[in-house]
Amino acid sequence: MHILSALLLAIAVNIDNFAVGIAYGIKKLKIGWLTNLFIGLISAAGTYLAISVGNDFQNYLSVNIANALGSFILIAVGIWSIWKTLKRQRRKIRMRQEMSFLVAAGSSRAIPNSYHNDFSQEFSQEFLQEFSYEKFLEHPEKADLDRSGYIDVQESIALAFGLTLNNLGSGLGGGISNLNVAITTFLVFILSLLGISGGCFLGDRFMPKISGLWAGILSASLVIITGVYEYFRMP
Repeated sequence: MHILSALLLAIAVNIDNFAVGIAYGIKKLKIGWLTNLFIGLISAAGTYLAISVGNDFQNYLSVNIANALGSFILIAVGIWSIWKTLKRQRRKIRMRQEMSFLVAAGSSRAIPNSYHNDFSQEFSQEFLQEFSYEKFLEHPEKADLDRSGYIDVQESIALAFGLTLNNLGSGLGGGISNLNVAITTFLVFILSLLGISGGCFLGDRFMPKISGLWAGILSASLVIITGVYEYFRMP
């Protein structure tokens, strides 16, 4: 039944939800039960679709090949996620350094046009790539469009789909490894609810902010562990 693998995958894909919950709690932004339920349902639906596609695909392969391919996809997704997280962190550091340089220069006229073009291009790429859950993780207040201090369902749509899209590759790899779609989907749903609500509670009262860097690395590492475990687990 791959219960351990399903649990590891569910934890991995919900670390981001937990980190988002902490970020919102620190900012004293409330996420109601209906909004939390909506995010959980979207995450569960995405997981169900990804694992179902993976399960269908593995029907055309032998057990050993399907297990090896699914494990490879999980490991590859984890490694790629770590690389993407580190690249995004380097970009943020570079942009902060460039902004400090602009402030120190005191005048944009003192800076070559080529520098402005490079900076503008970098800023545009950053804007496009941050149109995802990471934007709300680093700047939770951006989700509160009406400045009410409460995130309603409509304001959570981008966040919900951002979190879900970020986890489709892991779900596909898990499906090819023949993870049980019902159990994994249920675990993802429950841990999504617990992750966001628990993160909000802890962020509001006790914990410091979890950065996107560490949340991304931890989540990706668990996906890699799941892939390695599935590879060495007997079919």
